[in-house]
Amino acid sequence: MLRRLDNVGIAVRDVKRIVDFYVTKLGFQGEAGASDASLGLADVSLYVFRTESTEAAGARRTIDLYRNPAGVDHLAFQVDDIEAASRELQARGIVFPGPIVGAPGEFRYRGFADPEGNMLYVIRRP
Repeated sequence: MLRRLDNVGIAVRDVKRIVDFYVTKLGFQGEAGASDASLGLADVSLYVFRTESTEAAGARRTIDLYRNPAGVDHLAFQVDDIEAASRELQARGIVFPGPIVGAPGEFRYRGFADPEGNMLYVIRRP
């Protein structure tokens, strides 16, 4: 039956800007096409495509998971050292709206957004 998650798709307004963000800031591999891109990180693919819809995206998500609207909420990236990952991402221009959540030795996470407001997290599992 199902073997693995093949890719996650994100509808965006500006493919080039999003691809630049995921490649230069987060270390994905790939290039922007005219209207889409397939980006890779380890064994996961992120499919980014330009939406033709002029409809507003609706309520934007925040780092407050439990108050966000229903629907796909975020992408989370596992790291070995959340403090080091946070410092490196900040050096690359990532702005974190809040601190690392969780105590050392526990599940920890820190959220941020891509240029189109999609929520992303770095996580550290004990």
